[in-house]
Amino acid sequence: MPRRGPLERLPQAVAEQVVRRIVELLDINEIVQRVDVDDVVQRVDVNAVLERVDINTLVDRVDMDRIAERIDVNAIASRIDVDELVRKADLGPIIAQSTTGMLGEFLGLLRRDVVSLDDVLDTLTRFKRRNVSRPGGPPALIAAAPHTAEPNREGHYAGGVTRLLAFVVDIGAIWGLFLLGSAAVEQAVRLVSGHSYTVEAHRTVATIAVSVWAFLYFSVQWYLSGRTIGMAVFGARVVTADGHSIARRAAVIRTLVLPISIAFFFVALIEIVIRSDRRALHDFAAGTCVVYHWEARAASLPWLHRED
Repeated sequence: MPRRGPLERLPQAVAEQVVRRIVELLDINEIVQRVDVDDVVQRVDVNAVLERVDINTLVDRVDMDRIAERIDVNAIASRIDVDELVRKADLGPIIAQSTTGMLGEFLGLLRRDVVSLDDVLDTLTRFKRRNVSRPGGPPALIAAAPHTAEPNREGHYAGGVTRLLAFVVDIGAIWGLFLLGSAAVEQAVRLVSGHSYTVEAHRTVATIAVSVWAFLYFSVQWYLSGRTIGMAVFGARVVTADGHSIARRAAVIRTLVLPISIAFFFVALIEIVIRSDRRALHDFAAGTCVVYHWEARAASLPWLHRED
């Protein structure tokens, strides 16, 4: 590039001096105060600006490591009020609702599989009803059952597998609660008297206590709701033969005759499977029957399907 002479550099030097002088005379604060920010924002075409921004290039130029280094996680965590956050989030009902939903879904799947096993038991004994989707039941309960797209057996007589599994759960509940109660009594006696006491050491007392507890377990629950713990798990309920809630007398009679049905277990099971109303000896004595107390549906058991 050829060097310029003094005369050629003179205009540039004069221009630089003029610009420097103008800058010195400018009052930046006054200019900023006179700028109408709202008017500037209204005049800016945001869409046009966004269209000209290359997001990929912008992201590539961001140094995430430097940003992460400058973030003080401990300071952020120390400023978070966890109790206030939990209170505002109201996590209690959310957790309760989630747990209840999972339990309900599990019970639904379990009950549907058990209903399917009821059907299998009927098939094996060759006493399967002609219309599986609508087995017999007290007319009042069948009429009151909700109508759904899928076959609904609510209010229909409960099958043998449902009743057997419910009874097994009840036996486990009776023994479990009795052992807990015995442990509580033994601990109370030890604290009050200072002497050790075990129910197992007194077999007569233990036998009477278990018998009384089993009687109360069945009779009280049947009278109050028609369902024991095991029946509630598998969705069954005790009602009168015409579909109404049982009275105290019926609950007591059913409980007293139940040991006879247990003594002749296989006879009672055959009665439940063969009879259309699925009633056993203790049902006849008390004038009761057992029905499904949920929108009972059978599950699909693939291994029992015949291939074409």
